[in-house]
Amino acid sequence: MHLCMESRWKVRRPAWVEIRLDRILRNARRFQTMLRSADLAVVVKADAYGHGLEPVASALYRGGVRWFCVSTAEEAHRLRDRISRAHILIMGPVDRRDVPGLARRAIIFTLFNIDFADELDRLSRRLDRKIDVHLKIDTGMNRLGVPWKQAGDFALRLGLFRGVHVQGIYSHLATSLEDLAFMHTQRSRFEFCLRQMRRLRLTPRIRHLANTGGVMVSPRFHYDMARVGLGLYGIAPRPARLGIAQIEQAMAVKARLISIKWVEAGSGVGYGLAGRVSRLTPVGVVQVGYADGLDWCLSQPNQPARSPAHALFRGRQLPLIGRICMDQCFLDLTAVVDEIEIGDPILILGQEAEHGDISHWDMARKIGTIPYEVMTGFGKRLPRKYLNG
Repeated sequence: MHLCMESRWKVRRPAWVEIRLDRILRNARRFQTMLRSADLAVVVKADAYGHGLEPVASALYRGGVRWFCVSTAEEAHRLRDRISRAHILIMGPVDRRDVPGLARRAIIFTLFNIDFADELDRLSRRLDRKIDVHLKIDTGMNRLGVPWKQAGDFALRLGLFRGVHVQGIYSHLATSLEDLAFMHTQRSRFEFCLRQMRRLRLTPRIRHLANTGGVMVSPRFHYDMARVGLGLYGIAPRPARLGIAQIEQAMAVKARLISIKWVEAGSGVGYGLAGRVSRLTPVGVVQVGYADGLDWCLSQPNQPARSPAHALFRGRQLPLIGRICMDQCFLDLTAVVDEIEIGDPILILGQEAEHGDISHWDMARKIGTIPYEVMTGFGKRLPRKYLNG
């Protein structure tokens, strides 16, 4: 077990995030099996969706993954510092001042405007080598990318820049498993772009369109490579698809019980005394709060229409009481008061045999958000423990 904390002091907290690297590797292998001969590109932006960029990427590289996708220049440099020979595609825009340093480290750029192509062409002459890019096409998300109807004209203009090597072409699905008809519309538009480029004899070697949902929906989306992010960490784009994919949730949040108090009937708990108890109640405290990523909107008074948020101890639910604090929260220990002790670990989020399962989708529904926000919300204040089985 590897404990990773960004500090020069050796400290302990009675709360932590466990990351199962073995599950991430098994998930990657499952997606590679689905892709057959197409390459798997793993998306490790946003600190590997909160799982930890360096440990996750290193484990995946050792497991045979060679393509990595990031969003920022900082992420690209951090990944290159750890893995010297990986293919790293930076999918977001880059500050012009950062471009030379990234190019010298063989980072692959996303290209979607002609001015950037001109800049890369001039830089290539200074470096005395071509610079690899992937051309991004907007097939309907209306975010970044060359409009799909203009892809042929844009590709023709790119031919003027001899120092720019268009290694790949890709687009991004806007409705992963939410709207299958529009997914197929985007694929048709992508095919239109590829036909235009073939007529111009400008066909890039690597075509990629699928994200996690695209991989799961049909091999017609796989092309030469697919970018898997959410599924890599054990979350399906739609909860009903989780069993089909047979992927395993890699992140768990745990906290040790630090206090037990018996609260009299009619008394309030926490800020605003918002957690009223109707009977003598054993109330526990754990050191996880909204500053750690436990969303304040899980607080019981704010979700009367939803099922109460809860933690788990040996399969039993411990409802959250009152308002979540910056550093702690309160749990109703009635169901386990005869067996739980100070120092016992409690499951706040995750999936494991001893305690049970609180999925990212479960927590996201209670907050009114998506699993991506849940995952990336648990910050560095909680130490990471990396497990391999």
